[in-house]
Amino acid sequence: MALTLLLPASALAAHPLDLPVPLQGALETLRNGHYRQTLETSRSLQKTLPRHPLPALLAAEATWGLIFCQTGHITSREIWNEAENKTSSFDEEFFHAVEDAIAAGEAMQQKPPTSALGAFYDGLAYGVRARLYTLRKEVLKSAKDGKQMRASLLEAVAQVPALQADADAGLGVYNYYADVLSPFIKLVRFLLFIPGGDRQKGLQQLQAASQQAVLLAPEARHELAKIYSVRENRPAQALPLFRALADQYPENALYALSAAIQAERVGEKAVAADYARKALGRAKLMDDVCRSRLEPASQQALDRLQSTPER
Repeated sequence: MALTLLLPASALAAHPLDLPVPLQGALETLRNGHYRQTLETSRSLQKTLPRHPLPALLAAEATWGLIFCQTGHITSREIWNEAENKTSSFDEEFFHAVEDAIAAGEAMQQKPPTSALGAFYDGLAYGVRARLYTLRKEVLKSAKDGKQMRASLLEAVAQVPALQADADAGLGVYNYYADVLSPFIKLVRFLLFIPGGDRQKGLQQLQAASQQAVLLAPEARHELAKIYSVRENRPAQALPLFRALADQYPENALYALSAAIQAERVGEKAVAADYARKALGRAKLMDDVCRSRLEPASQQALDRLQSTPER
């Protein structure tokens, strides 16, 4: 299987990001919020696919999920990418996984048949690390990794245009935040020669990725929903995105609680209560670190919704 993954895409599949069953299964486990299970699977996949970046990327994303549950801003009224603590017990495993993914991506770039995919996965690895730095407001580190993510994804698309929709999931995030961030961060960007962004283009890229990406459509949908809910203050547009995610990944309480929060904001109390109940039930089955945050937040949301009259 390892050899298969490293052959030219044209010899194997209709799209270069089509995945074999074990990798696709691990990705679905991750999206359903089973982070420790994903970590176990990724360790096994790294042994059978030592030259492919995706198992290490799955490990990085799984540890990111645990870090966010442990330290992220999670309440019954809002979920957002801000850290209440600047360190986590999962940090070492996270950074190790990112470095493994970058190393595997760089190795793929040395071989013409896999060069574009190597650049693409490199971009994703830098992107997930930039996301953690952003969570912790480590501006310089986030800016540098964001710049590298952008460069790698653009290089991947230049070589294989079929990667455009999935690359837009990362490029859209870059363009949006590079435009809307604070003047201080924009000054840092200027001093570090980091390319500027475009808010509207970023939103358009995320919208395109959420509909057309082969690998990253759910991730683009989630990022767009978060932006609509907090940055843009457009809960009516965030709600259908969160509902779709909660319905598609019914074991992830984070999506269900997010849907409940947005439904409450737009006055759809019955919908909000339904998703709050789902979030509460799902939270009880998640990893301990996520359960300890999501269960009380879901219970508080449900209690509030059951005690307030319909608008």
